[in-house]
Amino acid sequence: MHPVTRLGRVIQQLRSFADLHASELESMALDLEASGATDLGARLRAYRDVQRDEATMVVQELTDIRDDMAANARPEETPSTPTGGGDPAVNSPKRAKWLAEQAAEAERLRQPVSRRDLFGRIANAGDDEPDSDAVRG
Repeated sequence: MHPVTRLGRVIQQLRSFADLHASELESMALDLEASGATDLGARLRAYRDVQRDEATMVVQELTDIRDDMAANARPEETPSTPTGGGDPAVNSPKRAKWLAEQAAEAERLRQPVSRRDLFGRIANAGDDEPDSDAVRG
């Protein structure tokens, strides 16, 4: 998932959480006032307003960051040419051969290997003498 999209989801979640907490605090303030604690209800509303303002500042900063990321990502995402852009070797036969060799080597490495073959590779890669710890295995 693209970072701009992920950041947009985080912003949406922060807004939802801020609204949820603000409504919960308002509900608590109403309950406090109904029970006769009007000063506590007023204090709780003050905390609610501070929390809402801080959440808004965070959301605005994240929105600015997301917009900057989106603006910087646009030039890179547009394809320049169908042949691969400015890379002159993209259609090279040597490159195609090299890519085929790399794919074949990757496939060979994915194949299961017997212990004998594995230890043979280790012995051939070293001093022509197998490591005694590797042989005991």
